[in-house]
Amino acid sequence: MKIKLMLVIALVTLMSVFMSGCGSETKLGYLDAERVMNEAPQIKTIRDNIDAKNKEIEAKETDLMSKKATMSDEEFKKAQMDIQRQYQGLDMQYKSQVKNTMDKVLAEVSTEKELSAVVPKTLVRSMVCKFKTRVCSSRRN
Repeated sequence: MKIKLMLVIALVTLMSVFMSGCGSETKLGYLDAERVMNEAPQIKTIRDNIDAKNKEIEAKETDLMSKKATMSDEEFKKAQMDIQRQYQGLDMQYKSQVKNTMDKVLAEVSTEKELSAVVPKTLVRSMVCKFKTRVCSSRRN
């Protein structure tokens, strides 16, 4: 969620720079993040690798639970915290890899299609809705 928010802020800032009247034609693109997450082969590869590592951690957790009776509470809690750190590290790794891949692909597509900026599809929808609301309310007056 933080990654999406940071991406939106960066793209809005970039968009405002390009739309400030530099005199050249501005070409905007939009990113359907949900579609990319579901269909991009690069993201699928990342997800498959992370899922495999996640299964390894789950196996360690299952093994730990089976050994719980033979361990002291302190040893068990320490091992449990280690497993939690592994899960958190895996989550951070996944988010980082997805962000890096998305940034790389966005840069390639932007260059290829000569886009001035790329904004999230949800932002485009909200901007269109706000614009339509303003136009409709000004016509009523």
